[in-house]
Amino acid sequence: MNFENAAEVAKDKLEGLKTAAVESVNGALDSANSSLNAAGEKLSETGAKLWESAPEGRVGEAVGVAAAEIEQAGEYLAEATVQDLTQDLAGFVRKHPLQSLAAGLLVGGLAGLAFSRMRSALRV
Repeated sequence: MNFENAAEVAKDKLEGLKTAAVESVNGALDSANSSLNAAGEKLSETGAKLWESAPEGRVGEAVGVAAAEIEQAGEYLAEATVQDLTQDLAGFVRKHPLQSLAAGLLVGGLAGLAFSRMRSALRV
């Protein structure tokens, strides 16, 4: 086997690996999009049910406003893709860098606290 043949075989193998990786990523994205859309539909249904069961008066008005927001968020998620969410999140971070940093620190701190408690509970 000469060098040109070996290079051609290696190139073909790399192309095959690249194609398999792209197909795997596309399959994962399709699955994530389906799950996201299903969750959005459930969230929208929950908002609609909450809206229908809201009591009368000021409490009912507050529940109605929250239900409308939940329903709207569900509708957005039911139609969105993972790529849409990524773009929206990136845009939010660009517009609100300090709030994003604070939220990241808060979520990271809470996750660290939860994991440390889980770890200490498993040691006992």
